[in-house]
Amino acid sequence: MSSVPINAISSQEMQRLAFIRLLVQQGVEQAARPEPIAAAAILTFHDAVELFLMLASEHLGVTVPDKGGFVPRYFDSLHPDKAGPAGVDLAGRLGVKRLTDHRNAFKHAAALPSGTAVVQARDDTERFFEENTPKVFNIPFDSIDMVELIPQPSTREQTRTARRAWQQGDHLKAMGTLALAFEELFTTHVMNPDHGYSPFAFGPAVEHGAFMGRDIARAITAANGERTHRNPTRGVDQVGKQVQQLSSTVFEMQAALRVMTLGIDLHRYFRFKALSPDVDKYADQRVEFYDAGGRFQADEDGFAYCEQFVLAAALRLAELGGHTTPTWRDAR
Repeated sequence: MSSVPINAISSQEMQRLAFIRLLVQQGVEQAARPEPIAAAAILTFHDAVELFLMLASEHLGVTVPDKGGFVPRYFDSLHPDKAGPAGVDLAGRLGVKRLTDHRNAFKHAAALPSGTAVVQARDDTERFFEENTPKVFNIPFDSIDMVELIPQPSTREQTRTARRAWQQGDHLKAMGTLALAFEELFTTHVMNPDHGYSPFAFGPAVEHGAFMGRDIARAITAANGERTHRNPTRGVDQVGKQVQQLSSTVFEMQAALRVMTLGIDLHRYFRFKALSPDVDKYADQRVEFYDAGGRFQADEDGFAYCEQFVLAAALRLAELGGHTTPTWRDAR
């Protein structure tokens, strides 16, 4: 006899649940944007609910008819009155009905939902998943691990390590590990497999530093071959400062271009950087996380944001890999 319990969650179902949770989080972010951009959240929320109900019917082994209204098709078909012992009495029927009405009016009649309607849809959707995920799958919705969606093994393991550190109260390590995971993804993006620079690197990394202008000025002043550096003249000093400013500007522009080629919104990237502590890597493979500026403040929302940011970057990089890997590499 099999030791697997009835209706145990398979790995494939867990991946689908992870994707559904990702959709819900994206919908929440969309709902927080100004009108009318926030209206897109209605479509995202409805997609997440529909995918959940489809998965629930498959998981419970209940056949749902192809015809009929969206809400009665699932809520009635999955109810124990029709499905018998395998069925479940789903909560949130009225909220899903409201969401469906707004989605249909928006998608089929181009009727933009109001800001109040978007907020209501957000609350209804979050309540729907909080109440029904334990009923159908016997797990809390917020326990669904989206890490399963990350295709890169190293990044997936680092994200798991970050989650464990967060649960253990080591918030600095948790956030730092997410920063390290993104840094490694980013390095993979700008370096090609032959250890050179990819087209997305926009050239070698530009050097910059607080003392670059002074060092350049001294070098120019000492260009006559003297071994000792004299104090630079005013004109040479200005050249040094100009080169330093130019290098700093190009450094920031190069970093921004590299991020944008990943398809990541710069505002999201800057928020991720603002939430993350500093990371130091040493030659002996040691890694240290620290908060040099005293700006690091960790909370659950911040960790969730950074975790989703790494997930989105990992998925995007996997997608880009399919377009940028030469076909002759696949033939090796």
